[in-house]
Amino acid sequence: MQLSKGQNAPLDQADITVHCSWRQSPTIDADLSALLLTSDGKVRGDFDFVFYNQAESRDDSTHHVGKRSGGTSVEDCITVDLHRLDPEIERIAIVLSLDAAAPATLADIGQADIAVYDAVGSALAAFTIDDWRSETAAVTVEIYRRDHRWKVRAVGQGYHDGLAGLARDFGVTVDDNIDAQTSQPAAAPVVNGPPPIDWSNPPVPAGYEL
Repeated sequence: MQLSKGQNAPLDQADITVHCSWRQSPTIDADLSALLLTSDGKVRGDFDFVFYNQAESRDDSTHHVGKRSGGTSVEDCITVDLHRLDPEIERIAIVLSLDAAAPATLADIGQADIAVYDAVGSALAAFTIDDWRSETAAVTVEIYRRDHRWKVRAVGQGYHDGLAGLARDFGVTVDDNIDAQTSQPAAAPVVNGPPPIDWSNPPVPAGYEL
């Protein structure tokens, strides 16, 4: 099912994989990560932030599989076992962010193609983001629970202050020197961005489905 921004699709399978692919570049790269969120739209602690330096969640439900290159594109993957999620988790934000190897924006990697698959590789939903401007990180899709059922929603919410700024908005404690301390930097230099969104009561633009 191809989703437009704001649309959702049911997830009837517990074991899912979120793939994200983008154009390969010799100087610019990006990473996929996941934030496990409670009903207030925040993580409970840094252990709810799954990325390349912390590849699995504390409850063992969510894993960062890692990247692979193929021809002209790069793909990164996050796997989720919804049955293993702690009961407090209501939502998982799947985030795409730039490495900080060179000044760039997400527009420099071209469109991002996101697809959600079940355990046997059948596609459950897909979403393409091709309207990047000056964003350096974005929530691509979110997996969320409503009325005891799991769904995926196409979000495409960009941030201008990189992974660090996005993660702070969701309650993650971020070291300002994260780029210097990791061999695979994850966030562009912090610049002034838009005001943070209150994810405990997020705005629902026209056309969005609950």
